[in-house]
Amino acid sequence: MGAKSRLYKLMSGKWSWPFLFILPALWVVFVSLGWTKEDIVEERVSEIWIATDGDYYEDKEYKDSLGMDDSTGASTFLGMALSREEGTNLFTEKRLEEIRARMELAEGTTVEHKGITYTWDDVCLGNNAGLNTAYKFPCVRLSPMDLFQEARWYFDEDDRLTWYNELIKKRLVLPRVGRFGTMTQSCSSQGGSETPVCDLLLALRTDNGTLIEQLGYPKGYNNTLLLFDDIGSLEMNHPCKKCIEENFEASMEQLTQAVKGIFGVMAAELQRLIVANVITDETELNAVSLLLQKVGIIYNMKTSRADVEDFNHYYVLRGLYAELGYGSYMRNYELIMSNPDFVDACTLFLGSDNCPTSVTEAEARQKLLKHADNTFSSVNTAGSPFPFWKTDKLGDFLKGANPLSGSGIDMSGDLLSAFAYFDVPRYGRDDWSPVYGASGYPDINSATFKSIVESDPIFAWFMAGQTEATSHCFNGPLPGPGFPGFELFLVSVQQNWCTKYDTPYETSETRTQQHFAKMFYDLLTASDGLLGIEVGVDDPYTWTTGQGCGYSLGGSRNPYTNFSDESILYNASRELYFIDEGVNLGALDRNLLIGGSNPAVGEYDFENPLKKVHVMQSLYVALTPQRLVEKVKNCNRPSGPVNITEDDANEILMKWKEEFTDVWSKDWDNDNVGEVKFVGFFDSVGASGTTEFLLEEITLSNGRLTTISIVVIALVSALFLVSFDVIESRVLITLFGVGLVVLSFFAALGFGLMIGIKINVNIAWTLPFVIIGLGVDDMYIVLLSLKERTGYTRVDFISAMKEVIIPVTMTSLVNASMFAIMCLVNIPAVYKTAQMALISVVFLYLTILFCFPAYCWLDLKRQAAGRMDVLICLKSKNDDGNGDGDSNDDDGEGKGKGDDEKPGSFLYAKIYHPLVLGDNDCVRYIVHAIVWIGAIALLAVGIYGITSREVGLGLEDFFPKDNQAHTWATVRTKELASWPIKINWGELDYTDPDTQMQMIQQFEDIVESPHVSHTDTDFLWLADFQIWGSTHCTANFDRDDAEIKECGADQMFQGDENDLCTVDWVVNKYDLKVKRNKDPKDEVCYPFDEGICRSSSMMHSKDLDILNITEEDDRSWCPVIPQWSDEKLQYCLGRWRYFTGGSGGLILEDDATPNDECAGEEYRDATVVVPIKYSEGPGLFSYGLTSHSETVDLIDETREICDEHATLHCWMTGIPYDYWEQYLYVDEILVFIAGVSVAVGFGVAAIFLFSQLKYEQRRDQNSHSTGKILVGSLAGAFLIAMTCVLTLIPVIGLSVLSNVNFTAFSNMSFVLSVGFAVEYSVHVVHRFLEAPLQIKNSKNRVEHTMSFLILPLTLSFISSTIGVVCLAFTEFEFNRTFFFRPLIIVMFTTYYYGCLFLPVLLSSFNWGFMNLGKTTRGSILVKEALQDENDS
Repeated sequence: MGAKSRLYKLMSGKWSWPFLFILPALWVVFVSLGWTKEDIVEERVSEIWIATDGDYYEDKEYKDSLGMDDSTGASTFLGMALSREEGTNLFTEKRLEEIRARMELAEGTTVEHKGITYTWDDVCLGNNAGLNTAYKFPCVRLSPMDLFQEARWYFDEDDRLTWYNELIKKRLVLPRVGRFGTMTQSCSSQGGSETPVCDLLLALRTDNGTLIEQLGYPKGYNNTLLLFDDIGSLEMNHPCKKCIEENFEASMEQLTQAVKGIFGVMAAELQRLIVANVITDETELNAVSLLLQKVGIIYNMKTSRADVEDFNHYYVLRGLYAELGYGSYMRNYELIMSNPDFVDACTLFLGSDNCPTSVTEAEARQKLLKHADNTFSSVNTAGSPFPFWKTDKLGDFLKGANPLSGSGIDMSGDLLSAFAYFDVPRYGRDDWSPVYGASGYPDINSATFKSIVESDPIFAWFMAGQTEATSHCFNGPLPGPGFPGFELFLVSVQQNWCTKYDTPYETSETRTQQHFAKMFYDLLTASDGLLGIEVGVDDPYTWTTGQGCGYSLGGSRNPYTNFSDESILYNASRELYFIDEGVNLGALDRNLLIGGSNPAVGEYDFENPLKKVHVMQSLYVALTPQRLVEKVKNCNRPSGPVNITEDDANEILMKWKEEFTDVWSKDWDNDNVGEVKFVGFFDSVGASGTTEFLLEEITLSNGRLTTISIVVIALVSALFLVSFDVIESRVLITLFGVGLVVLSFFAALGFGLMIGIKINVNIAWTLPFVIIGLGVDDMYIVLLSLKERTGYTRVDFISAMKEVIIPVTMTSLVNASMFAIMCLVNIPAVYKTAQMALISVVFLYLTILFCFPAYCWLDLKRQAAGRMDVLICLKSKNDDGNGDGDSNDDDGEGKGKGDDEKPGSFLYAKIYHPLVLGDNDCVRYIVHAIVWIGAIALLAVGIYGITSREVGLGLEDFFPKDNQAHTWATVRTKELASWPIKINWGELDYTDPDTQMQMIQQFEDIVESPHVSHTDTDFLWLADFQIWGSTHCTANFDRDDAEIKECGADQMFQGDENDLCTVDWVVNKYDLKVKRNKDPKDEVCYPFDEGICRSSSMMHSKDLDILNITEEDDRSWCPVIPQWSDEKLQYCLGRWRYFTGGSGGLILEDDATPNDECAGEEYRDATVVVPIKYSEGPGLFSYGLTSHSETVDLIDETREICDEHATLHCWMTGIPYDYWEQYLYVDEILVFIAGVSVAVGFGVAAIFLFSQLKYEQRRDQNSHSTGKILVGSLAGAFLIAMTCVLTLIPVIGLSVLSNVNFTAFSNMSFVLSVGFAVEYSVHVVHRFLEAPLQIKNSKNRVEHTMSFLILPLTLSFISSTIGVVCLAFTEFEFNRTFFFRPLIIVMFTTYYYGCLFLPVLLSSFNWGFMNLGKTTRGSILVKEALQDENDS
């Protein structure tokens, strides 16, 4: 007895109970354990969509292995605003105000976690301007609203103060004012310089208009204030700039030494004076002692380079006040004196000598200097420079010939006169000769000491820092004479410059004289005469630095309030900048932020202004959980620092993303609310984002439809197997079978969950509707095989099971093999679904062959006992007693259905047979012709459809139309088709000049490719590092510590002054970009500087000397690191990072020094890991990705530059590469899995057919030869494979014509057609080959085959189709497109080819080698077939 017989003999014996209960019990365990796990749904798109092998995957894995995963990055929200009325202009006052209000509302979003409230300031990135300023500066947010002044709501009071103190005053004003003094005194003829290289620039900027016109400079170039911009923006090779920097550094070093010398020698001399006991007057002695105390403090604590630069700043400001203000003074003075009444009054009070009607330039300058040196006044501290007040602090108008107020420090004396007084250079030498003589002593009360030492601005300034003063800043009315006519004048000259930030404000407090002097000069700096900025009130929107194209120093961004649409659009027709005006971020890529514009982005400017903008997008940047943990520890956190875990941070970020998205998109679908629609998208970096929130919803939303499909399948199955003969009816066993199939399927999913396979959207929306159908199909085969038997005996049971075990095993093995092959695909959506499907096929196979038959045996026993279906406790009244036979009778002689009962069905007898296999030749031929034509037509349409294929699944396909993200995705694709991307490098020889130049070449080629936005080369970390190490470094311009120089040329490796962090210049052999040489006569503003290489004419003179070339040399040169050791590279990178804040994604040791002043902050002194194993470029943006093919083009274009580079490997990252990379080879994947699935189907079918047929022939006297069986098996396998191919092509083509693009999801659906084709064709071919030997005619053999199979195969088709039809009722268009459409085509196409075309084809195969059955007796079908053959 064979193994099959033994198995089912055991199952139908007393050991049937293990088969009844063990597997169901095990399935229940798997369901219980798997489905009760937490986190069973795969909500991360990356774990579904991103390929898990290949070069791109390996590159990402390499990066992740270094700890450089998403936790080190940032998360972004793209908030879109668009006109509700399609095609209308968004840039109107009303709509822009609506956008501003929504942005302000969204930025006020808060969430609670464990009783603590978290705000946007907690979550956002970059709300600081350096150490100790966290939470005191605005968060990073890029928006077209930054074009308009009204966006200033974004700045609160703390933000404005930080902006002014840390950026304007510290970075803009302080470095320039001191250098202005150097420019005018050391680099121009004005100061008597022997190399007046700045004369032309000074002449042009201060010109009355004649010179600039003669020399061809643009109108407006003659602006004195722009000298401040020149001081900072001139190239380091410019003669004026070189002179300024060299002389400024030298003068500050000399001045620092001079200041230290003055106070050092003075302290020593005063000490010597006291020790000598030559002072007899106690008052004088006390005065000397007090002076010594102050001088000692100054010498020991106040003579650093920073203190000296501070003095120089205010000293130059004094002169600058006169230089820049004399013209205004002259005009205003003449305006005042043009009033005869005023002249008369002035003459009356002061005399005609003090009331001239005009002043000269020299007099005006002198008046302003006198004002600066005058006594400080708390009444309108900045005062009025006009000389009509008394000398006392609160002197009345027209009661004296002095200005009102002043700095309180008289710096009108000769600079460094004290230096000469004490003969500081020769102090301690024999030739030392102070004014008072080497043997004498300084007399602090002498006229000489007062006129030389005390008048020295250095002495006056530093002593003022040790001298107390009591006053305040106040915007009170100017004191006047109190008679009619002059009050209006006093109001006109009153300047309310004091702010509450100028402390002490309104109430007097004691400070130092120096404190109030700084207040005076700072107010002058902020006044309209200089910067015109109001501290604590102005911000980057009301006061611009002029560093961005189209903006001027002291200007403002344009408002939209009270402006026409045309004016708003015109003012917006410019480059777009963040609040830095391009200094740190460059010009923003408008392709990401402005859409639906006319003219298009890149084509509009002031000459061709905007006519319409339909959509704008704002980009918000949030921290990742890892960085959020550190952020909220900060001492400046408004509601106090908190300690949280990374899990807490993840929960906070996820809550905040949800809440922020909800606030932003509120009423997006209500056209009655406002004129602007708001929609947005949050990425998944750090915590779940928009896609994940929806993905989980989509994945879990299949429950209702799954339940409906299962119920309908069960009902339909029961309907087909119900009978009026209540004994023959098989409703109960059918329902049991469906239940077991469902249980085994969910057990398979539970087992998958147990081993770590999460339920993804592909699993949720394919397997329940497909796998259950396949399982039910096999159940039908078993039930109908039993129904075909002529009795209820064990022999009938075993015979039926032996007949089905081979085809069921074959179909299961082919399906399992197909899913196993899919596991080789590198897309998680495919291989994880295939893994789950493979487990399901195995579980279903075990259930159908090792459990369900045991229940079928019980049902046979019910029938044998004459018991009713469903109501099994009752016997049928129509039972004639035949049912009482012993169904366990091994000899098969027990009573059964009766030998005269002809198997078959209504479907076969009344429909299928008459049409397809009937005796009416005309009807049969017509039907066959129609079937052939249909098959060929389907094949042709399929081929045509495949040639029209498109690839890709966009976010607009994924999000349902009733979700705001669908609108965002649709508009993004159409009008804002841009994604952030980045270039990455691994471990390279970063000190090799060729490697460096090739890295820069790759970067420049990437940003010049058709779909990548433009970015200057110096934003690349390597380029910035190289410039830092060159003569063109600007880090010393505004260094944090005046004592420490910050350029590479100032950093000594291992203390060796000859081993500096300096670069070499080499010939530009790779044709890298050259820095733009800005022509001051060119009126066009260029937002980009291009490269870092330089033409010879732009090289620094020092480098020209080293290279031994002249400016006329026609070559260009690039900076390179000259083969440093790892140790030096590490040192220099560390210094570069510390001073400039450079990053480049370099890997750092965890050894940064914490900021003791404020927790949650660190210094930039972490050690760079060398050799460098990873680095990255700056954030870039791809654009123009309006279709999947454009996105694939982007990948191809950049891959050619990076991945396919001959010697230097780099790789690109970003959403296009993560999610569209697979579309490069999606066709190949489909061909691979389909081809291999068909090939495996062929191989498995051939092996099983051969093995089974050979085995069945072992006892047959008319057994067939091995060769014949082999040929027949191969022919059968070929027919199965052919059916699969004929099915695949129409399925793919028809799906394409139904607007189903090639994706991982659709590919899975396409290839499932192989499974269904195998399900049909294996059964048909197997039964055809095994038809009884006596049936020779192929038509009769097909009748033998289909008379049994048409019902189970049709039932399988119906049940599977029911499941798929349920998908049509999903609320998600994504499911309908990528699952329902291809699967419903699969259902009908496979049924057509498997149950119509294949039988029609076989009916013409009268080939003996396919007649491999055994001799069978007693079969009604055999008798009829033989009779038909005899009749013919």
